Amino acid sequence: MIEAGFNSVSQFLSELFTSLVSLLKVAIRGRHATRLPARQLPVCSVLGNGPSLNESLSEQFDFIRQTEIVCVNNFAHADIFPRLRPQNYVISDPNYFLFTEQTTDREDIRRTLSVFVESVDWAMTLYVPYFAKGSYVLSKIEQGNPLIKVVYFNYTVVHGFRWLIYWLYAKGLGMPRAQTVIIAALALMINRKFETIYLFGADTSWHEQIRLNDQNQLLIKQIHFYDKPKDVTHQPVYSDAQRQRTFSMASQFLSLHKVFHGYEVLRDYADHRGVRIVNASAKSYIDAFERESIGQSVNQ
Repeated sequence: MIEAGFNSVSQFLSELFTSLVSLLKVAIRGRHATRLPARQLPVCSVLGNGPSLNESLSEQFDFIRQTEIVCVNNFAHADIFPRLRPQNYVISDPNYFLFTEQTTDREDIRRTLSVFVESVDWAMTLYVPYFAKGSYVLSKIEQGNPLIKVVYFNYTVVHGFRWLIYWLYAKGLGMPRAQTVIIAALALMINRKFETIYLFGADTSWHEQIRLNDQNQLLIKQIHFYDKPKDVTHQPVYSDAQRQRTFSMASQFLSLHKVFHGYEVLRDYADHRGVRIVNASAKSYIDAFERESIGQSVNQ
């Protein structure tokens, strides 16, 4: 009984402290509150870039096309991108916003930029964190394609009392920790008040591709649905800019823990907002959301 009382007091004090820290962060960044557009349809599909998306696109293409579509990061590399004509696109990779005309080692970013400026001939909303404002990539997009509307979201990670963080989420003043771009995309779509959000291509199976070489370097083979598997190899995952040291196995699995915990946070927040999230990925390790067989029409 006494131990339970100590634990309860300790938890309250911990949440009080993290709540105060979160409010301080919000006070500093509050002028950058997220302003989201109204939803166009009651249902949306968030498409991750996992290998299983090929199967979902093959079998559920017509279903996905009937929903409001959300793509992420390098999805524009896929041949199917202009056929889907997504209404929404989320980029949260900080490397996009450090990229300049002189950058030579990120051909993937250069390719995405080229597609956005030269090939997107439909209205599309691009969601990026506020710190991206003024970056080379965003300047090129805003100047080069008036059909793409840029929405800046406030990526201030907040913790603390649940009632407080839910209020901050809803007001666009804070977000859950977005360890992956899918978490950011889901958080934004929950706040756009879709009735149902379907998630495809969220394999979250990176642990299957972890290797350790003879030098104790951590290697990962990152495969996306648009990749040719024979062209993808295990590569070191460096923890420093000088590429002298890779992440440890402990830090890698801690990162995975943050991913899966982030989905649990989103599940509870979605329930609070009355939004249903369905994990419809053909393959997925995410256990936070319900699974369901998808019909051929959103109206069925």
